[in-house]
Amino acid sequence: MRAVSTRQLDYLNKESDLCGVGIRNGSSIDIAPLDATFRDSNRAPLHSWFPYLEGYSPRFVQSVMQEYLPKARSILEPFAGSGTTPIVLGQLGIECAYSEANPVMAFIIQTKLEVLRMNRNERRYLSNRISVLNRHIPDLILKSREDTVIFDNYISAFGSSVYFDSGVFNTVLKLRTVVDKILEEDHILGKCLLLAVFAILIPVSRLKRAGDLRFKTSKELAVGSPCIMQMISERLMAQASDIALLDDLYTPATFACDNAADLHKSVEGLWDGIITSPPYLNGTNYIRNARLELWFHRKIKSKVDLRSLRDKVITSGINDVDLKTEWRPVTAGVAHVVAELERKAYDQRISKMVGGYFHDMKVAMTAMAACLCKTGRLCIDIGDSIYAGVHVPTDDLLIEVAEGIGLCVVERVHLRKRTSKGGQPLHQQLLVFEK
Repeated sequence: MRAVSTRQLDYLNKESDLCGVGIRNGSSIDIAPLDATFRDSNRAPLHSWFPYLEGYSPRFVQSVMQEYLPKARSILEPFAGSGTTPIVLGQLGIECAYSEANPVMAFIIQTKLEVLRMNRNERRYLSNRISVLNRHIPDLILKSREDTVIFDNYISAFGSSVYFDSGVFNTVLKLRTVVDKILEEDHILGKCLLLAVFAILIPVSRLKRAGDLRFKTSKELAVGSPCIMQMISERLMAQASDIALLDDLYTPATFACDNAADLHKSVEGLWDGIITSPPYLNGTNYIRNARLELWFHRKIKSKVDLRSLRDKVITSGINDVDLKTEWRPVTAGVAHVVAELERKAYDQRISKMVGGYFHDMKVAMTAMAACLCKTGRLCIDIGDSIYAGVHVPTDDLLIEVAEGIGLCVVERVHLRKRTSKGGQPLHQQLLVFEK
């Protein structure tokens, strides 16, 4: 496919035009609007083990690969999330290496892949062990002591914040003790239990994941939290049921590094393509949103740990911004949007967040481009944003960044309509680049 020529974008008057030249509709490549969301993954065996709002479906990966990388034998995933891309590719026999900065998500991917690497008899045996564990888990919790180490870590990291009701918190502390005991006796069984706990920590807490993680309102708290024992049981039984239905993993996926910016230093040779969805510029601090899972995983022992983990991810939230944030605009288009936000935004950090996002994405995309072979393609799922009435055309600006580092856009695909918190229309697109 011939590359689209470099476009000079008029940022003063232009809004992203979904009907413009070179933009196809997702249906033309067999991608339905909901394929670009986590909805189908939330019901699919294995993929549903941990709810991940920022993910996309297995069908999305398959459709993108068939349309844009039909002959690929090796594909990278720089922002692996819950592991949809490496899992789907491995089941299709495509070599994949991935990076993921959140250690909880990296653990979840590793656990899923470890289960898939088992043969059918081994998986059947694991399914039986999970069912047995499910029957005994209430008694194991009852007889266990609370883990004092993560209790101390909680106080050190979160201070006086009350994220759990007292009885639930005691059970969570005991669950950590149970998980450690099972890990010593049966490592993969313990990892499956730990994954199940990750999946229920937010639902049983006083927090709610609604875009950003926030405290539940008084009205929401009045409804009551789900029973922690019931939720653990449901998660374990879902795992036991799913394991018998899984397709084999024909090619193992490899963890390359935790930071997408280091990908070119961590993989060997040149790769045929990349399929990924980087963090959206939506004001979300992805590490902060995962603080309970990170704490339970012993990756957060103090407030400083949150910041050090955050520094490995793309700047995408207001709270990501600090004195060390590199936010000076990397293109003319970014400079225009940053200047407009400096004039209109209610918080000075918003303009720096936007500048920092494109700085970080330029570094990451440069690393991605360095990994691609001469005919390699970079496929990015992304959405735009609005702050203080200022439209941030993330897709257009990423094209400008990409052209500045030697990539050209070969296609834009409209995936679905979105809506901002203020009700303004937004969209989600697939951008396809070549060297």
